[in-house]
Amino acid sequence: MYIKNYFHFVLCFIMAIALAYLISGSGGVFVAMLLLMAHLFSLAMLVVSVKSVDVSLSLSSAIVNRGDSFSAQLRFDKKTMLPSSFVEVTIGVTPNIEGESEIMTYKLMCAGLHGEVIDIPLKAVMCCGGEIRIEKIEFIDYLGMIGRKRAKLPEKCTVRILPRIPDTGTQTEMLRAVSSNISFDDTDEESDETSSALTGVPGYEHRQYIAGDPLKRVNWKLSSKKDQLMVRLDEKITSSSQIFRLDIPVAEVPDKDSYTMMDISVEGSLALLSMLVRSGYESEYNYCIEGRWEQQTVSDLGSLTMLQERLAGIVPYPAELRDPDHDINEKGKAMICFTACTGAMTKELAELADGFNGNIVIVRESGINALRSDMWSVDREFEFTKLQ
Repeated sequence: MYIKNYFHFVLCFIMAIALAYLISGSGGVFVAMLLLMAHLFSLAMLVVSVKSVDVSLSLSSAIVNRGDSFSAQLRFDKKTMLPSSFVEVTIGVTPNIEGESEIMTYKLMCAGLHGEVIDIPLKAVMCCGGEIRIEKIEFIDYLGMIGRKRAKLPEKCTVRILPRIPDTGTQTEMLRAVSSNISFDDTDEESDETSSALTGVPGYEHRQYIAGDPLKRVNWKLSSKKDQLMVRLDEKITSSSQIFRLDIPVAEVPDKDSYTMMDISVEGSLALLSMLVRSGYESEYNYCIEGRWEQQTVSDLGSLTMLQERLAGIVPYPAELRDPDHDINEKGKAMICFTACTGAMTKELAELADGFNGNIVIVRESGINALRSDMWSVDREFEFTKLQ
């Protein structure tokens, strides 16, 4: 662009010299001097604008729901009363945020006494931490021949995008798999003894499952023999919690596919947590945020909502933070890991598969095949399927 405009300016100057030589000396000289003065004035205003115009970025909201619209404000403040040269600003966003176009570039001349503000409409299309940043600030002179980029850019803005807690009903096969270590001891089958709830004597009385019974009371071994769900009536429980681990590795080139894997993994884990809460199970959720690993116990809808709000700010983990910095399986409880690995992350997936003892859940559209027998997939509708 600059070369083209510079060529046009030189062409005009040559025409002014030709005018002075062939037609009117004074007229041609006047036009040539006018062009030179315009060029010098344009350069002077470019220098002044670079030093006097400040550009900043802010957001209308720091936390939004997935699917909601919000806006960013691009503000131009100047220290002089003179109009600035042209200012061109390019905005970048993470793949979980959509703007008006893929490349958002805004160009203006800051002429107002109190500066200018541009409102940029955005939409949160996927959950977790999002980022809006200024990628380039360039000042361009009035004639469009010279540009100066600003080296120091304003700080980026971050937004927390709340994931949904999907309601997918009760998926018995998945619940049975993850609750194998947190249900009743299935080695005890049926007995005619009276339940301890009635006599105080430990017993193993069963009855047929009734809608609304906690799934943690299902005796899966006996149910498979009778070909119907059987519920225990005693209180003998082998363990009380399911251990979750969230794995979100950084993609070599963070793109929409990698953020889609993160989006489905986070919401898929919340869907399973919701199923466990409704079934009366307690879970422990492990995740890395703000450079450190955290644990949260989820036993009811209140604690599930607290976790949902916390996960709104999660971002992909760098390699050095993928492994928990604390023992998440201290008591040998059931474990399940939701990973956002894509099909291109073969190294990251292999490291997880080799070092994790428990069920692994991948996103179905990631293109990953079963590496071991205890792998599951979850799709966009949050249906869980055992990989074969």
